[in-house]
Amino acid sequence: MSVNLVWFRRDLRLSDNPALHTAAQNGKPLIPLFILDENTERAGAAFKWRLKLSLDSLSLDLRHYDSKLILRKGKPLTVLKELKISLGDLSIFWNRLYDKNSVKRDTEIKSYFEALGVRVTSTEGMLLHSPWKTQTNSGSHYKVFTPFWKALSKQEVERTLPKPITLIKPMKWPESDNVNEWKLEKEIGSRREYLTEAVNVGEERAKVRLNNFLSQRLKIYEKSRDRVDLTESSNLSENLAYGEISAREIWHSALAQEGVKFKDKEMFMRQLAWRDFAWYLSYFSPHIIHTNWKSEWDHFPWREDQDDLNSWKRGLTGQPIVDAGMREMYITGRMHNRVRMIVASYLTKHLLIDWRKGLKWFEECLIDWDPASNAMGWQWVAGSGPDASPFFRVFNPELQAKKFDPDGRYQMKYLGLSSSSTHESDKFYRMAPKSWNINQKSRPASSIVDLKFGRDRALHSYSKFKKIIADL
Repeated sequence: MSVNLVWFRRDLRLSDNPALHTAAQNGKPLIPLFILDENTERAGAAFKWRLKLSLDSLSLDLRHYDSKLILRKGKPLTVLKELKISLGDLSIFWNRLYDKNSVKRDTEIKSYFEALGVRVTSTEGMLLHSPWKTQTNSGSHYKVFTPFWKALSKQEVERTLPKPITLIKPMKWPESDNVNEWKLEKEIGSRREYLTEAVNVGEERAKVRLNNFLSQRLKIYEKSRDRVDLTESSNLSENLAYGEISAREIWHSALAQEGVKFKDKEMFMRQLAWRDFAWYLSYFSPHIIHTNWKSEWDHFPWREDQDDLNSWKRGLTGQPIVDAGMREMYITGRMHNRVRMIVASYLTKHLLIDWRKGLKWFEECLIDWDPASNAMGWQWVAGSGPDASPFFRVFNPELQAKKFDPDGRYQMKYLGLSSSSTHESDKFYRMAPKSWNINQKSRPASSIVDLKFGRDRALHSYSKFKKIIADL
């Protein structure tokens, strides 16, 4: 009997999953599939560890349908060929991805199977809109967020889809790998014990988190979202990273929330649009993921200083807000968005270290790692990316701390600067690799670089850079 094969990727959920919804409509047996490919294997330690938890959660949800998630490791085309041989007549369904490698791979797979007469259906499910649906009046793509947002906000976001009522199981299940044999947690080390306390795994818990945010904090989001000492953000980036909840569900849920001013809803919904914009840019400018979006930045004179880079990674710069942010990320796998900008600015401006070094460390440590958002954020701060600002932005970490952590509670929490906040700090030292050889006494008494000196050096380097560009 013909079967429908649903290939799960960054959409590890049952509700508002267009590929799953479409495949479940025609009454054929359905086989859920996840493939551990080489791109996923190259991801950072924290992401892979958290991915296993998401796969476990999806597997459990599928059991309620008397179904199960088939796991395979290898090149997707090879895996799908093998399944075609063992299953015979099948149709393949997936939700689209938009990075260059995935687009190339999916195009090849679709061409191969359609040539054999196999039906392959790709659907939208990752973003609010596929990138090609938002274009300028001249038919090109936007390069600045504000006009992109204006265009996107006028488009109707597709309504969400319900969970399937039933999933018909095949007469015989294909063989499946054991997720434990993949050892997705092998690189996380001792961090695993403490990261477990911070995660919010699975579709149902993502929905609870969303509903709690909408009912309790959406109404004050606009004025409080940048306060790093408060918990006013939604913290849904973790669940979005694995597709445990869809951007469309978050969008429509926020829009429908009663008793909340539209400006608060809009400010929150803009954050979903920023995520779309990151993938939009990576679709039309794939190089943004790994190289300078503005090619002239290939000539910027970055410093090579491993000691300074290590100090930044380990929260040993002597700048409290920077060090607290780096430790929050190591302890929880997340970092407040305002702090991400502060620590990125400090690395690329005050230390003059290439943004790609920071991007790679974030990829290693974040459980909410999103390659497009991560790259766009780093390049926006560094100056090499899509930023309409007419000046070279240098964040002053001390002024940022006074504005967004006025009582120092965030900094004290992660640096153990008060008797009530030593727990998080102690976690960090227990989690840190022995090779770092650090303890509470390791933090420098003062900043490793004077803020005025660092700013002046950055501005001087930028002036030299502009002259180099002018002479090319």
